[in-house]
Amino acid sequence: MTITRCLASTFSLYDGLTEQRIEMSSSCLWRTQPVSGSFTIFKRWLPGLIQLSEKLIISSKLFNFYARVFSIDNDFKAGEFLLDSSESIYSLGSKISEGQNYFRKFTILPGVSYNQIIDHGIKVGLINDVDAFPSELEIGEGLFYPDTYFFLKGDSLSKLLLESQRKWKLITDELWKIRRKELPYQSLKEAVTLASIIEKEGSEKEMIAGVFINRLNTGMKLQSDPTVIYALGSNFDGDIKKKDLRLDNPYNTYRYKGLPPGPISTVSEDSLKAALNPLKTDFLYFVSMGNGFHKFSKTLSEHNEAVLKYQINGR
Repeated sequence: MTITRCLASTFSLYDGLTEQRIEMSSSCLWRTQPVSGSFTIFKRWLPGLIQLSEKLIISSKLFNFYARVFSIDNDFKAGEFLLDSSESIYSLGSKISEGQNYFRKFTILPGVSYNQIIDHGIKVGLINDVDAFPSELEIGEGLFYPDTYFFLKGDSLSKLLLESQRKWKLITDELWKIRRKELPYQSLKEAVTLASIIEKEGSEKEMIAGVFINRLNTGMKLQSDPTVIYALGSNFDGDIKKKDLRLDNPYNTYRYKGLPPGPISTVSEDSLKAALNPLKTDFLYFVSMGNGFHKFSKTLSEHNEAVLKYQINGR
């Protein structure tokens, strides 16, 4: 749905029924942009009428009359507005004059990489300013708060990332203050690093955290599959092979002791809380049971039996 009056400022409308974005420019051309991609130019079919998706839309004469009667013809705001097929002239005019902009969504999920965040931001319509990020924006893994953010057309990727990063810093600083003091972390970054591994390992976060803390305290390698997957990058084909466990990469916790150099993904609050306040346990091993949960073991022999049961025979 749209109108045909040519305004001094450019604005656009979003048709929720046809999933098309309709933009108006000062040249009085109408452009529709399907959600999936490229622009198509639509010119006026008849004076005062627009045809889109084989439907005649509001008459410009009727809309202009309404705008003059209610004295809003000089109050139209530039922006993007969400409409539906039952939108009335009154509702449409109110939205445009009051600047009730359509807010788009940008969601950062827990457990995703920095590159995935960037790709998703560009996909949902944020302006790609990667090559001109402000100096105060840190880039890398584990630096952004997983949440849903709302933005207007024309907002930049850096604007949303700065908002996310500031929120994450506030939360992590507070959680760091109330951590268990005897944990083997030299910095908040190290805690976030372990939290990112916990994030990728499973839902029993506090227990998994307790196992990893035990392994760090006893000098054992973490031997976490997600770190190998991160080290492999685009070479990961969905299955970790024995040769992958020997990969010479500082993120490979099967080869190197201690924590990897940094986080491997975004981190939820729950995962960071688990890393900072893990369960006290005697467990040193765990293996997936294939149902979303893990079998935890205290000894290597117990662990090997669990691997045989759930990973080898259970396949």
